[in-house]
Amino acid sequence: MAEVVKEERPDLEQLKTDLTMQQNHFKISLKALEDDLLRRLSSAGENVLDDPALVLNLEKTKHTAAEIEIRVVEVRTTSVQIDETRNHYRHVAERASILYFILSELYKINPIYQFSLKAFTVVFKNAIASSVVAEKLKDRVANLIESITFNVFMYTTRGLFEKDKLIFIAQMAIQILIQQNNFEQNELDFLLRFPFTPNLTSPFDFLSNNSWGGIKALSSLDNFRNLDKDIESSTKRWKKFIESETPEREKLPGEWKGKTSLQKLCIMRALRPDRMTYAVR
Repeated sequence: MAEVVKEERPDLEQLKTDLTMQQNHFKISLKALEDDLLRRLSSAGENVLDDPALVLNLEKTKHTAAEIEIRVVEVRTTSVQIDETRNHYRHVAERASILYFILSELYKINPIYQFSLKAFTVVFKNAIASSVVAEKLKDRVANLIESITFNVFMYTTRGLFEKDKLIFIAQMAIQILIQQNNFEQNELDFLLRFPFTPNLTSPFDFLSNNSWGGIKALSSLDNFRNLDKDIESSTKRWKKFIESETPEREKLPGEWKGKTSLQKLCIMRALRPDRMTYAVR
């Protein structure tokens, strides 16, 4: 967030830094006054009012503390206003964070994939500088997100083996969709783990037992209710889809053609696992 605002609104970020320093200074000043007052009180005699210096110091401390409290309230109000403006850029910061953490875990695919935060920050700043200018802040934020996503994608794929690029692209798409709350977690779990119902015999010659078990498991999810029954009642349409050379390019039969891309992938995962690489791409 700080890096985004520093590039887009350096005046705002500098003010935020100055206010933070002021708040810290106020806290230190108050603590010093309290400590000094406590030290004087502990060394005072039985009657505090007999010590004019202590009384004067007490009044001075009270007056200074009141002034600082007023300043603290002013700083706090200004900080809230700054944070409201900074929050407009939060989605940009979130997208950059998602991409960086994907990059930082690519070493799990191959140990040679090492991406430093310093290098990422350079790409990130260049993406901000090259993004399309817009009059409205909302459009500017959208342009920043698009530019950062594209530039990080181009930067990263140049350093990946061809066989690993699809994994990276899929990770990007899935993590962005998760951040946008665009699909159900149980659907993603099915796609990744394929929890098929075991020990089932497929009633169709064009579906394996595992595929039918997958359909049965998928039919238990809310968005796939009666999928198994629809295959049983519309066998010809589903057989034509399943036996297609490129089913990932075909529309799903009947009402299922309105499903999202991820939901279609779940169905493909069960029916044609051999075409999943093409379907994901």
